[in-house]
Amino acid sequence: MNIAVTLANLGQGLIYVIIGFFFIYLVKRVDDYRTKDFDEDTHIDDGNVAVGLRRAGMYLGIAIALSGAMGGSSKGLFLDIFQLLIDGIIITGFMFTSRFVNDFIMLGHLNNDKECVKIFQQPDGSEVAGNTAVGMVEAGMFIATGFILNGSLAGGGGTFIQGIASAILFFIVGQITLLIFGLLYELITPFNVRDEIKNNNLAAGIGLGGILIALGIILMSSISGPFTGWSNDLASFGIYSLFGIVMLLIFRKIADKLLLPTTDIATEVKEDKNVAALIVIQSAVNAIAIIIAFSI
Repeated sequence: MNIAVTLANLGQGLIYVIIGFFFIYLVKRVDDYRTKDFDEDTHIDDGNVAVGLRRAGMYLGIAIALSGAMGGSSKGLFLDIFQLLIDGIIITGFMFTSRFVNDFIMLGHLNNDKECVKIFQQPDGSEVAGNTAVGMVEAGMFIATGFILNGSLAGGGGTFIQGIASAILFFIVGQITLLIFGLLYELITPFNVRDEIKNNNLAAGIGLGGILIALGIILMSSISGPFTGWSNDLASFGIYSLFGIVMLLIFRKIADKLLLPTTDIATEVKEDKNVAALIVIQSAVNAIAIIIAFSI
């Protein structure tokens, strides 16, 4: 082991960690400004799970995306840092664009900001602040977006401009794919997903948010790799996306039958609002997504 090289790598790693934390903090400050009508920090301090979930999802999404930007061959410390800073700015912009997509399209009938601080009455008569189902879907969208950006920034083989253009292109097609999948998920689900989420059914939020993360993991794998040309990369993305969607829907059905042998997902969500059951099912689906991603 070369101690000098090891120390140099650790020093570069420390710089990357500082830059990563800077962008996490930058996202927080921008989001604080965006939601200046209400203090999200106060809501988090007061135990508002919905606000906590959406913030957690954004932070994780940023980190997942940045980890893709940190990979690849080195072009020298200063050039690597410069490119990471540029990628971080792009990722930050994409995260807030993803929030817009989620607010106005994925859950277009809801005002997510208001839902996350809305007061809901519990069955026992007590009150709780925040629609945790909406917070979970937002978190899922942010994390899925992070995986998509990870894949688009992790590749090589193109110029710096091609890398930026690739990130923009695959962010757009990735968001479109997530939206189409969200619509398909709602169409094949035997209850109204959006109504359940509007009624603060966390189990429904875990179902939608969790499967969006699973698709994001698969899309990351379909995007990552060296740049081989726009038409070829887009064709590969389309094939892998279709394959991933079909596999997720098939294995979700299998997981429903095998892991919940005495009931089914629809019953656990709509009637029982069983958060534990949905955590188990969506964890299994995400585990399958990881296996699919590393197998393609």
